[in-house]
Amino acid sequence: MADQGNEQAKAIMFRNRIIDKGQLKKLISWSFDTYGTARTAAMADEIKSLGFKYATRAGVSISVDDLQVPPSKRKLLDAAEQEIRDTEERYTRGEITEVERFQKVIDTWNETSEELKDEVVRNFKENNPLNSVYMMAFSGARGNISQVRQLVGMRGLMANPQGEIIDLPIKTNFREGLTVTEYIISSYGARKGLVDTALRTADSGYLTRRLVDVSQDVIIREIDCGTDRCIPLSAMTDGDRVLISLENKLLGRVLAEDAIHPKTGEVVMPRNKPMDADMAKAVDDAGIKEVKVRSALTCEAARSVCQHCYGWSLAHSHMVDLGEAVGIIAAQSIGEPGTQLTMRTFHTGGTFTGELAPQVRAKVAGQFNMPESLRSRGFRTRHGEDALVMESNTEAKIIMESGKTRSVSLPQGAIVFVADGSTLAKGDLIAELPTTGRVRKVTEKASKDVTSDMSGEVFFEGLVQEEKKDRQGNITKLAQRGGLLWVLSGEVYNLPPGAEPTVKNGDTIDSNGILAETKIVTERGGIVRLPDRSDSKGSREVEIITASVMLDTTEVQVESGQGREHYFLQTDKGVRYSLIATPGAKVTGGQVVADLVDDTYHTQSGGIIKFSGVEIAKKSKGKQGYEVTKGGTLLWIPEEAHEVNKDISLLMVEDGQYIEAGTEVVKDIFCQISGVVEVTQKNDILREIVIKPGDIHMVDSPDAVSGKDGVLVSAGEEVIPGVTAEAVRYVEYVETPEGAALLLRPVQEFEVPDVPTVPSQHSVSDSEDNSIGITAIQRLFFKDGERVKSVNSVELLRTQLVLNVDSETSQLTADIELIPDPNNAEIQRLQLVILETLVIRRDIAADQTQGSTQTRLLVEEGHEIQPGSVVARTEIQAKEAGEVRGIRQDVESVRRILVVRNSDLVTIDLDGKSPTVKDGDLLVDGYPLADGILSEESGQVVAVNDSSIVLRIARPYRVSTGAVLHIEDGDLVQRGDNLVLLIFERAKTGDIIQGLPRIEELLEARKPKEACVLAERPGNAQVIYGEDETVEVKIVEDDGVMAEYSIPPGQPMIVSDSQQVSLAEPLTDGPLNPHQILEIFFKYHRETKGVHESAMISLRQVQTFLVNEVQSVYQSQGIDISDKHIEVIVRQMTSKARVEDGGDTTMLPGELVEIRQLEQVNEAMSITGGAPAEYTPVLLGITKASLNTDSFISAASFQETTRVLTEAAIEGKSDWLRGLKENVIIGRLIPAGTGFNAYEERSTPELDPSFDKAFLSDDMALQDMVLDDRTARAYDREGGLNMFADDMLGNNAPAGGETPAAGGDAKNPPSPFLDDNALIDDQTAAP
Repeated sequence: MADQGNEQAKAIMFRNRIIDKGQLKKLISWSFDTYGTARTAAMADEIKSLGFKYATRAGVSISVDDLQVPPSKRKLLDAAEQEIRDTEERYTRGEITEVERFQKVIDTWNETSEELKDEVVRNFKENNPLNSVYMMAFSGARGNISQVRQLVGMRGLMANPQGEIIDLPIKTNFREGLTVTEYIISSYGARKGLVDTALRTADSGYLTRRLVDVSQDVIIREIDCGTDRCIPLSAMTDGDRVLISLENKLLGRVLAEDAIHPKTGEVVMPRNKPMDADMAKAVDDAGIKEVKVRSALTCEAARSVCQHCYGWSLAHSHMVDLGEAVGIIAAQSIGEPGTQLTMRTFHTGGTFTGELAPQVRAKVAGQFNMPESLRSRGFRTRHGEDALVMESNTEAKIIMESGKTRSVSLPQGAIVFVADGSTLAKGDLIAELPTTGRVRKVTEKASKDVTSDMSGEVFFEGLVQEEKKDRQGNITKLAQRGGLLWVLSGEVYNLPPGAEPTVKNGDTIDSNGILAETKIVTERGGIVRLPDRSDSKGSREVEIITASVMLDTTEVQVESGQGREHYFLQTDKGVRYSLIATPGAKVTGGQVVADLVDDTYHTQSGGIIKFSGVEIAKKSKGKQGYEVTKGGTLLWIPEEAHEVNKDISLLMVEDGQYIEAGTEVVKDIFCQISGVVEVTQKNDILREIVIKPGDIHMVDSPDAVSGKDGVLVSAGEEVIPGVTAEAVRYVEYVETPEGAALLLRPVQEFEVPDVPTVPSQHSVSDSEDNSIGITAIQRLFFKDGERVKSVNSVELLRTQLVLNVDSETSQLTADIELIPDPNNAEIQRLQLVILETLVIRRDIAADQTQGSTQTRLLVEEGHEIQPGSVVARTEIQAKEAGEVRGIRQDVESVRRILVVRNSDLVTIDLDGKSPTVKDGDLLVDGYPLADGILSEESGQVVAVNDSSIVLRIARPYRVSTGAVLHIEDGDLVQRGDNLVLLIFERAKTGDIIQGLPRIEELLEARKPKEACVLAERPGNAQVIYGEDETVEVKIVEDDGVMAEYSIPPGQPMIVSDSQQVSLAEPLTDGPLNPHQILEIFFKYHRETKGVHESAMISLRQVQTFLVNEVQSVYQSQGIDISDKHIEVIVRQMTSKARVEDGGDTTMLPGELVEIRQLEQVNEAMSITGGAPAEYTPVLLGITKASLNTDSFISAASFQETTRVLTEAAIEGKSDWLRGLKENVIIGRLIPAGTGFNAYEERSTPELDPSFDKAFLSDDMALQDMVLDDRTARAYDREGGLNMFADDMLGNNAPAGGETPAAGGDAKNPPSPFLDDNALIDDQTAAP
């Protein structure tokens, strides 16, 4: 026993290592593979208890003090700030452009943030490895390094709502607390995060639903489909980085061909055998780069996938069970991580892509030497530093102090940052190697505005501008050659419109001196009146009376009523006008001043108006009516119209009936005149009732009175025999209840004079032209023949007094005033005064862009002034003394004036040394002015004296080639004005096209926006660049055939001249269109191969593309999904083809049919000699594929229910209930899992050839045997379980050897396995 104990003790090993999440994963996976589920669950339980026990003992807690900020943080931040100060200085000296400055700042902060992150980890590791925050993040329990970095490092750079990075980083962390500015910047990202999460969950859920729907009927239905088709499988890489190794990809797959060792040629792994982890590792270790595996994509099982093509079920690391619903598993596996994918990741402005180029650093300290025969070209880095690009492989040297040399190899394309002969410290950066990513560095055009930091005068140095005209004729000024754009300082004054300068270039001006002035001029002249009112803005008005009119024969009467006064004009003829414009109001030309008080033209009721000789103006002025241009007679045919809009049942009279005045026509509506009723109704609603007065005369037949309807007859005229009109009458034919009749309607006549009478007016025109007066106008409110619907009185014509002003001077207004009569003070007269109103703006104080103004009024009350006289002058004053510059002679109006003040000039004393600069030179700060004396400011030399130099302060801006110039040489700019728009290329960051939207685009098979151009045939490319930035690509095939491709502007080329191009290779940059890939491959192969083979090849290309693209999106977010899940979905998307020509089959062109069915039909055709169907493979998105499934019940439960069911009914479809959804909907057992065999056709089950009865040895008890449905059926046929001896069935047999009867006699016991079709109910169950 003791020995046994020692052996046990030896067997237990103690491993002294930290167990984190990764280790736990490995442990559980090993236990699961070796000992199975139950034992693993027990072990996991024990580990949990162990963990809790020791966590409780350790008393691990977390407090604010555990958030330890590394002490070196301050130093790192200081270094970064110093670097940024240097960059800013280089920018102000004009050495780098705004773009280069921005990118340098962002890169600096990103590097600092990364360094600080490493520092945080190092600090924890060295000083406090048991820190609870550190343990939590690094054990995989909660949180990750990027979150810890925000807690104790720095939060780093944030993006603004447009997704651009703000170059102000958040230097603090949550432990120290954010400043207000930082808090605001943070909130941008926070808001984006919240919205993003909400949208993401919704989108992801919908994606999962569509995926489940498209793949729900994929069930493992057979063991081996026997296909010899396969797909190649290799590791997924990105440049040198392996994203998913071949070993991982192979796990649980079945090889279609033996894996052969590349060196020895022996078989490493046989075909048709599922791979476990060791096998996969053996294949990977053998150095095999690519293997052929079976896949759901190539499985030939009808409507499903076979066991061998699918491989392992990842749930239990064995071959997948028959009846497993792998489609739903695939859909869930792809949909579930959808919420972890980001929707729109911030794009960083093309700066920090995370993929740093490999660097060469100095291994030792020393002097850097380049070889003599150096082939290199200059290069400007994106930070604006000068560097060299090696044009051939070069060996450089570092010479150490000891004299030893260390060689540094620089390959072609390397970018060297160190100058020849410079001294290096150990670890200094020498060069960056070219990146060898499989993804070409894709760039996009971006732009950045540069605004002026000071006001002043623009001066170009070395900047050559060119003008470009686009198709619309717009001219853009571009920098043909880059250079410096100087802004020479000075104060710039914006002049108000109409101001004219009173100074010339070179004039000296004092403080408050007059720079320019504007004047206000009267147009017409007249008598000046200065009202004492001023408005809220302090503006004043000057009124100039140019003419006045007094109505000398008319007195004004005032009547008070309803709390306000109403004015009437009474002429000496006794005519009375109602004044519309009240005294004190301003009236413009053509406006109505007064209406005639008169009821001559009032009617008693509604009616029809007809003109006799009256002419009116065509246009009506708003609601004012039509002006009468010629007098005559108005004929009025009265009628009473009631608008009712009530139910027809309320009508109390008949259409055509003659009624007396006072009759109730509709409930509660009484008529006021006698006459014939006309009823208008629509849809049983009574619209209106018209009562037409007049004499009614019955006629025998309607034909007898034809031509009499709607005519006017004069007095004494015979209408019909026996009926003569007594006066003017309007004849109308009516249908009465008694029969046909003529109605003679009375007509009223109103005389209209040509010219109305007008009160006489006395005009006092100060200017000679008689341009003002009052005119009387008659206005009619209705057109000829118009029907006026009314019950009450209607006014037909109104006489109005209108102010008449000359048309040229339309901006003049008239003032209405009451003045007492000179002879009789009690009588008030009306006077109209024509005023020209000039507004004098209040003076403004000086601000940043303009000087203060002072306005002088040059006229006084009562002055009479001539037309064109100046009423007031406004002077614009200078704020400070200085010299006037920048007045352009060649422009029509001067908008800005520049004053160079003393504060813009700097005098530098030379201490008696002779100057090395001359007048007019432009210098940046730090430039030597004389021996040992450096300039402290950037500027232009304006004077060189014996002992001093005068500089005019200036600011240089570096402009890169191709920038858009907003200003010209010599322009004046204010601070904040846009100078140029820099155009630059930035790396297109991969993350813009990642995330959920990209997955959705792929699975829905959408045509991407701005898709790239693909080569339709392989060959040799010729790239031709045109004049106007257009590019043409010609591809010459081996047999000399040439195809041309026109490239849309703005798409970057990725093929170079004379490059060999393969089939469907992208020529330009951009996302690929999967439909195009399918089409190109199919067309190309169809020339040489059969339709089925071409379809299979082209589909395989598009399938591989889709699987890889979906995989790369998930990989970029660090999510692992097995390929086989994506393959199952893609299989569903690529299973159909569109029939182009039905041949002799029953298929119709345009039908979508499964390729498998098409092939079966075509095979039958080839046997019978019929013409096969021609088809094109199609790629369907998941929604389309779901709606095109065989099962209409499944499709209807997904989307567009009515359409799907209607179509199914019209086509007389049958649903074979093969999937899961349709069975659930109908309420049957689903044909998967345990219900799998229930609906299978009863074919003779294949006995597994490896099944050997001999293995049932005597000593084996039955409970250790696993029976599945297949083997159980096989036993059933062999005679049930009677082949087993009683004692093999364990100890269950009762003593005495009796066999219990279960629903049968003892001699012939029933089989414990029921026949599939036998149903158990309460009666047949065992008694």
